[in-house]
Parts: sequence; C-alpha cells; structure tokens
Amino acid sequence: MPKKQKLELEEKIRIVRACIGKEISISEAARKVGVGFHTVESWIRIYENEGAGGFTYQANKEYSSELKTAAVLDYLKGKGSHQEICKKYGIRGRRTLEVWIQVYNAHGDFNSSKHSGGGSYMKQGRDTTK
Repeated sequence: MPKKQKLELEEKIRIVRACIGKEISISEAARKVGVGFHTVESWIRIYENEGAGGFTYQANKEYSSELKTAAVLDYLKGKGSHQEICKKYGIRGRRTLEVWIQVYNAHGDFNSSKHSGGGSYMKQGRDTTK
C-alpha cells in the first residue's frame, strides 16, 4: 500500500480558507485532497483556534483537569456537538474529547494522572487500571 503524501502547508491553508469562505464544501475539499471529511473539519478547527501556526508540529498539548471537566460536562448537558465543544475549548481533536468522556463516565476524576484521559490504556481501548 503506498504511503500517503503529506499535503503542503500552503495547500492545507488554501483549502481551509476556501471552506471557511464557503467557496468549497468540506466534503468536496476532502475529496479533492484525498483525505477524510473529519480531517478537513479538524484542520478548520485548528486554523480557527490557532491560525496557520497550528499546522506546525507541536508536542502533545496538555489540558487542565478543570478544562477537561468543563468540556465533558458541557457535552453531556447537550451544550454542543463534539465539534462545537472542541472549538469552544480549543481542543485539537474530537477523539481527545471522546476519550475524556469515557474516562469521566468510568471514573469522574481527571485529577489523577492514572485517569487523566491521555494514557495508552485508553488509546488501546482497554483500561488496565482495574
């Protein structure tokens, strides 16, 4: 299977700006550059929250337990979709919020590093803390 080619930064920004300016739909943009719909959605969220600098490499972003709790509670109270909550709180990826929701529903505690929502036990789909 051939390896996907990385999209040049300028092309990614051009696509995002075209979507924001309603010149092209997200679906059409995704098809045009050969990525998924949610990938383009993520690019738009990153661009709106962080500007073009959001596309440069960054180490894993850390979030406070207060922000995690607020984001999860807003979502659980129906105050927005995954996409809307991520945008509101500056969360880079929808999957991050999904993991936080799983951790909150299982433990209700983000203060312990064991249950912070970023460990490999959640990424692998199993909880080895039990």
